[in-house]
Amino acid sequence: MAALIGQGPPGQKIRNLKIWSSDGRQLFPAGSVNDEPVLFEELAEALSGETVVSRTSVAKHEYSEEETSEPLLEVYAPLVRSADGTVLLAGEIYEESYTLEAQIAETRRTSMIGVFLLSVPMLSLLYLVVRRGARLIEQQRRTLRESLRNAIELSVENNRLRLMADNARVEAGKLNERILDQIGADLHDGSVQLLTLVKLRLSDLVTPRPDIQPPVRDALNKVLDLVSNVLEEIRNLSAGLVLPELEHASVDEALQLAVKRFLEITGREAALSGSSVVDLRIPDLSICLYRFVLEGLMNSYRHATNNTHLVRCSFKAGRLFVAVVDIGERPVMPSKREVQRARLGKVSQKRRIRSFGGRMRYFPRRNGSFAVAVLPIDANS
Repeated sequence: MAALIGQGPPGQKIRNLKIWSSDGRQLFPAGSVNDEPVLFEELAEALSGETVVSRTSVAKHEYSEEETSEPLLEVYAPLVRSADGTVLLAGEIYEESYTLEAQIAETRRTSMIGVFLLSVPMLSLLYLVVRRGARLIEQQRRTLRESLRNAIELSVENNRLRLMADNARVEAGKLNERILDQIGADLHDGSVQLLTLVKLRLSDLVTPRPDIQPPVRDALNKVLDLVSNVLEEIRNLSAGLVLPELEHASVDEALQLAVKRFLEITGREAALSGSSVVDLRIPDLSICLYRFVLEGLMNSYRHATNNTHLVRCSFKAGRLFVAVVDIGERPVMPSKREVQRARLGKVSQKRRIRSFGGRMRYFPRRNGSFAVAVLPIDANS
């Protein structure tokens, strides 16, 4: 056994040799520092028939100073077996590890170089990909910011134009009502006054006089009746156009006046139900709804005289609903002229409601008709 010590290639020479029995006693060399039996893990594996490699840097039993002064490999292996295969003796061989450590260092160095040579191109490529992606994301972010800025500017401009359009529409509605008021005033101060003078002159002529023959007097009476009818119609028209009582009236009061006016003209009552809830005092809007309701009631009366007439008003979710309803029989148009007149009346109603930002719908039914106006209302107005 002692002859094996010092054998082997450089860097892998055998520096020492120990023999262990199956009970953990060290048999060789004699006079070892391990006097007491010891059975550690590596020795147990060698006694079970396996070969185990370890380092003296990991303490498993007591070592001499020479064994721990330099890095050595420990090789535990079975040496002698019995007939039944039981390991009787196990050897512990101490081998220089210079060559192995050099190989490990070389392998580590080669691996590091390989990893470096492989990682640098991969990381560079990955950096370029990420850099390009970052630039693309930044470009898209700038594009999105620009698009958002443009969208906000367009939205602000759109809102400004919408407000201008709404204001212009409302002003147009106000101007329309003022023009109608002016027309009514002109009719009252001009044509009505002139026809009144004509009527007075004709009244003087139709009185019994010797210089006027009866046939002439009869003709003058017919002319007087015609002038009286025309004068009455113009007065009614002027009264419908000039509405001074609505200058400070609320919406509810305007609807009540429309129903009252309908009663005065036709002698028929129209039931008014509901309310605008809020005290809306917008003169031009009150005049608009007055004309809408009166026009709707008059149309119903002309084409369905015997129907029941209703006016309903409600305020929901910032919208004012005003409906003119007649119930009974389906409206009948006696002539094409009446059909055209009704169509013009509906168009006028729609334009009047639309000028205040609302909308008007007309629904003919089997037992009457239904006209409703919907207007957006600011409750703080």
